[in-house]
Amino acid sequence: MKRGSRRFGATVAALGLFAAQTASATQAPPAADPAEKQGSLYLQCDGQPNNMSGGERAARVLGAIALVGLLAPQPESPDASKRKFGAEGVAACTSLIDGDKKETNAKRRAHLILARALHRIEAKDYDAALADAALARREMAESGLSADPYYARSQGRAPDLIEAAALYRMGKPAQAEEAALRGMENVRHNLFGLVMVPGYMLATRTGSEAELHYLGWRSRASAPTLRFEAARLEEFGRFADAARAYDGLIDYNRVNTPKNILSIRLAEAAVAHALAGHADVAAERARDAQANFDQRKADGKPEGDDAAFVEVMDLYGIVHLADSGDVKGARRLFAARSQWVAASFGAVVEVTRRLRAGAAADELIGGLGKDVDQLWADRDAKLRAATLAKDSDNKTLFGLIPAADQAGEYEALSKTIWRTDKSKLLIVPKKPPENGSKFEVLIGYAPLMPSIDGYALHAALLAKARGKQGFIITPIVQNGLIAALFITGDRGAPGLPEGIFNDAETVIADLSPVIPAPETLEARRKAATASGSK
Repeated sequence: MKRGSRRFGATVAALGLFAAQTASATQAPPAADPAEKQGSLYLQCDGQPNNMSGGERAARVLGAIALVGLLAPQPESPDASKRKFGAEGVAACTSLIDGDKKETNAKRRAHLILARALHRIEAKDYDAALADAALARREMAESGLSADPYYARSQGRAPDLIEAAALYRMGKPAQAEEAALRGMENVRHNLFGLVMVPGYMLATRTGSEAELHYLGWRSRASAPTLRFEAARLEEFGRFADAARAYDGLIDYNRVNTPKNILSIRLAEAAVAHALAGHADVAAERARDAQANFDQRKADGKPEGDDAAFVEVMDLYGIVHLADSGDVKGARRLFAARSQWVAASFGAVVEVTRRLRAGAAADELIGGLGKDVDQLWADRDAKLRAATLAKDSDNKTLFGLIPAADQAGEYEALSKTIWRTDKSKLLIVPKKPPENGSKFEVLIGYAPLMPSIDGYALHAALLAKARGKQGFIITPIVQNGLIAALFITGDRGAPGLPEGIFNDAETVIADLSPVIPAPETLEARRKAATASGSK
């Protein structure tokens, strides 16, 4: 800091103290303005305060000094509780977007338009919400915001997500899915960027190629989510692919967490293999599931959800019984259960279809009382009802606007991420974990999105430095801590199944533009300096 700056700061501080003392000695604090309780139009629109530049802050301080006893009001803080709802929110936003004092800062203006689109959804004006999503997208492009790769991969995705939300509520789920998945390849290594897509947008009966790519990216971004990919594959009737995914999780657990194998994953694999026609493999998975379940109980380490395990095993037993020729017996057992909670929806639908085929009218009762079309219709109705119910909480919809990422947040990680000889992120335990886990741990201190991208890139760089082809990773966010479990190795090695394996060279190529190497940043600085000196 320059000497003049220090002197100015000291003067301002002294005069500010004088002003505050004078105010407290001469008058009582002014009564709160009722309008202040509501907050500014900015807070009423999106819960965020107005822009405040450094110059505006200085003006407030000097204003306080000049007025002495009449202190300038304190700047607002973010406050979502002051955000209006529905038509009132639309009105607050509109006055800032189109009014006499309309916002001119491009980034702030884009956020206001996105907020108005969400308020229009709250008001069930879906066509207008689509128009605002398009307006936000257009203004982002015209202002150059979309050209910023960091903005484009974060808040720049909001128009697509909001468009998808409106389309879903208009009864166009396939179009909603298409919009929601648009451009997702930009965050394909970041779990928390991927899960910005709400689950209700990924529930169509047939899915799409875009969704299959998305599911694969999500599984590689966090190994345990392969289970959700497997369940979705079952909804598409792709039981062999689902079985392969479940087997991948089993292999992953057996090798890397040998003392914490989940019995229900083995049971789910048994069902998937049985429905895929792999009777022998299915029987083996079922035997392993029961043996593991019993052993963990005997060891005093039960898994905590016996009912879920028993239900999935019961479903396997029904499929096995039908495949063995006793279809009537299988129907009786299936019909006896009014609903299936733990078993995957796709598996239940397929068993329903098979058992209803050729059944007598008096057998179509209980669990067999509804055909496949009705099961899908019921699920869609429940999902839609739950989704619409959350539209009234003035919170969930605003989760469709990601925070705007800044280049500096990513570039600040460069030296730490790219250094592999003495990693500052790698935690080396003093002794092996008691549960036999083979995972390594990465822990750093950075915002969520940069951290997750950084961990993926660092794991890739470590794998390459160790002469390995790639890695598997699981991000963890808990109690404010952002970490990641990972393991490096070669594709197809035990514990490193294809469905969750990340190729190191691919990840480095994808993420090096996001978190550039130190030498790349240095070259940019030199080029900028040289350009500025001409």
